[in-house]
Amino acid sequence: MKMRAGVAVAFMLVSGGAAHARGTCVVEAKKTTPIVIEVAPREATPFMLRVEGLPVAVELGGLETPATVHVRGGALAFDARAKPADLSLRTRKTVESQNGMLKLAASTEKLVAFGNVHSKSADGDVHLPGVAIRGVTLPCDGLTLDDVPEPKPTLEDDGSPRYVAVGKVLHFRYQPGPKGTAMEVAIDDPDALELKRLEEQSGYFRVSSRWADGTMLIGWVKKDELTAAGAHHERIADVLPPPAGACPDRPRAAANERIVTATVAVGTQVFAARYLGPWAKVTDGGKLQVRFRPKDDWVEIVGAPGLASVTNCATNVTLDDAWIPRAAIKLPAGATPVAPSDGAPK
Repeated sequence: MKMRAGVAVAFMLVSGGAAHARGTCVVEAKKTTPIVIEVAPREATPFMLRVEGLPVAVELGGLETPATVHVRGGALAFDARAKPADLSLRTRKTVESQNGMLKLAASTEKLVAFGNVHSKSADGDVHLPGVAIRGVTLPCDGLTLDDVPEPKPTLEDDGSPRYVAVGKVLHFRYQPGPKGTAMEVAIDDPDALELKRLEEQSGYFRVSSRWADGTMLIGWVKKDELTAAGAHHERIADVLPPPAGACPDRPRAAANERIVTATVAVGTQVFAARYLGPWAKVTDGGKLQVRFRPKDDWVEIVGAPGLASVTNCATNVTLDDAWIPRAAIKLPAGATPVAPSDGAPK
């Protein structure tokens, strides 16, 4: 169970990792956590796929452009695009902001990132439950798409005075006083951010807030932006959404069809429909499930490791929009079109 499943981070990212020629940050994964991508075949309608457990490289896009996702190492190789919010970016290690006022624990999830060619850092907003931290600069190389072990949760409460925001925005500074650029912290609910007072100087309190995973916010805040907190509650975890209900998640075969695992020639082009919309090539032809019919020159790929069409069923494993010429496959011995009684792969 993730400690802070609702965490979201939005920020500008630039050169880091395996950067392309233009310098944009490329975030890679050996076995990506689930991400949702959009495939846009030539002369065919775009469609959505869920990718999980495959090697990918994501070239982050800009504010007005989607990220480019390169899927490699599975049964199919192809390029796609993705909205920043659909990428399961997270911190691969403990990451500290450039201003020294924010530290994010390893495995901080749901990072929303945008490319920028001018720097090796990441600028933007960090969203925690009920709290939005604006004007943060983070290192680009602290991002990953791989799963990251969560830090062991720890709690701290030394009895220090605690404060909450008077209004909807707090202004954190590295030093007491009005000089320098302030980091804004917007607050939906004052109780969402309790701050421990560390010291006082020149009309400012130096305050900190620490989450159970080690994420920490620390800085100087003007005294009149704060008020004493009520009862203190330790934060251990956020409420996770309820699990998805049961639904069909396997390829189905109609009458006069059969689903088998077949050998497909490496290099075979995959189309979104018969004769139309090439979007991928087969790189490992021994791991594909196909659905075929008698006297049909085309075969559907309905199962490929790590790929599934996005549907209302969260556990769907069926691949749609993937057609290949029948001449490119070698059916197993005895594979003749029959109708499975339960619709399950045979």
